[in-house]
Amino acid sequence: MQGAVENPDQVIPKDDHILLTARDVTVRFGSVIALNGFTVDIPRGVIGLLGPNGAGKSTFIKASLGLIPRNGGTISVGGLDPQTQSLRIRDDIGYMPEHDCLIPNVSAVELVSYLGQISGMGPRDAMQRSHEVLDFVGIGEERYRLVKSYSTGMKQKVKIAQAIVHDPSLLFLDEPTSGMDPNGREEMLDLVRRIGATGKTVIVSSHILQEVERVCEHAIIISDGRLVRDGKMGVLMAGEEGLFNITIRGVPKALEGFVRALGGVCDIVEKTDEGTNQVALSARGCGDGRRVFALSKEHGVQVRGYVPDKMSLEDVFLQAFQGGGSRGY
Repeated sequence: MQGAVENPDQVIPKDDHILLTARDVTVRFGSVIALNGFTVDIPRGVIGLLGPNGAGKSTFIKASLGLIPRNGGTISVGGLDPQTQSLRIRDDIGYMPEHDCLIPNVSAVELVSYLGQISGMGPRDAMQRSHEVLDFVGIGEERYRLVKSYSTGMKQKVKIAQAIVHDPSLLFLDEPTSGMDPNGREEMLDLVRRIGATGKTVIVSSHILQEVERVCEHAIIISDGRLVRDGKMGVLMAGEEGLFNITIRGVPKALEGFVRALGGVCDIVEKTDEGTNQVALSARGCGDGRRVFALSKEHGVQVRGYVPDKMSLEDVFLQAFQGGGSRGY
């Protein structure tokens, strides 16, 4: 790493919208380029960091923590450089690594308390805070057992407890649901939501798109060490402008008449029969809902759904890797 004197009087600003910036960041491991001119602005909130295995997600997290050196470019965390001011930055950052990093022959309460002390807390405060965060993550009397006796799900909870014990404003969670069963994943996602609701910024690195879609407000997609796409979830997942998805129910003859009439005023781009008495339509030019409902009344059918088009995060992900463009039918 580049050597520099840290300024202990410098503090991380807590009121700027953009919390972390990266500009043309390059990280190499021998002949492997893990980050290749990576540039991004990360706002406050619950942020999803997405990409296939080997995309550079963990490398970016470690570079942002100052754990590995950069070969080029700059990173700013709240106005500080993690490569030259790593100790100051780490006081306000929590990190949950993907790999098993826990000390096996101590209890959870001892481990979390110890890591709280490493983060600068006094022994008494660290122990009290350790109990509080273990309660928060759902570790009860098991906190007095040795960590080596824990299941994978319990170890994940201890890892997130140690990441928040010193009350950081920024959290990096690297594959937080890794190895967990469905119930454990639900509990972990609920913890992420609850932490985000406290006003902390949580960066969740994951390759499980459905989980990110459920808990994150903003997504960053990375591949081969480069930014592919980023933005607010609502913007990324907005479907084709002017396209509406309409679901109608009624007897077959009435459905047929409604679809024919709707086709006279809208452009129906897709029609799917969902059983004998229900049809799903995708149509352009149907933004006037009054006309749609008037036609449904006229033909004696029920409108069961009438919503603007929306993509899943998986659609966004695939579209990004296919070069973007509008979704076709």
